[in-house]
Amino acid sequence: MNKLMLIALIGAAIIVAEIGVTYVVFLQPKVYTVTLSKIGNGDVSFYPGGGYITAIQVNSGTKITIKAIPSPGYKFSGWTGDYVGTQNQMDITVDKDMRITAVFVPE
Repeated sequence: MNKLMLIALIGAAIIVAEIGVTYVVFLQPKVYTVTLSKIGNGDVSFYPGGGYITAIQVNSGTKITIKAIPSPGYKFSGWTGDYVGTQNQMDITVDKDMRITAVFVPE
């Protein structure tokens, strides 16, 4: 006997339908932790989130902005760890747990 099946992904649910029967399975997105730290004098922050917090948890695929703000007399040197770059403000897409460090050096 051949069965007609329909499988659809709608948001976080997968709907599987056979003739006369429908199953709905809800998927939980993977949650990852992003931790910011610093070396030298300055602050780090997340957007969304803002403020000078050091860790956030976000769903896989979430785009966040990390920002490094040097203290007077210091300059931002770069990011190290799970993200490497030299721009003081960067957009990253979270696809794993991440530990990222901002490095500040005297001017």
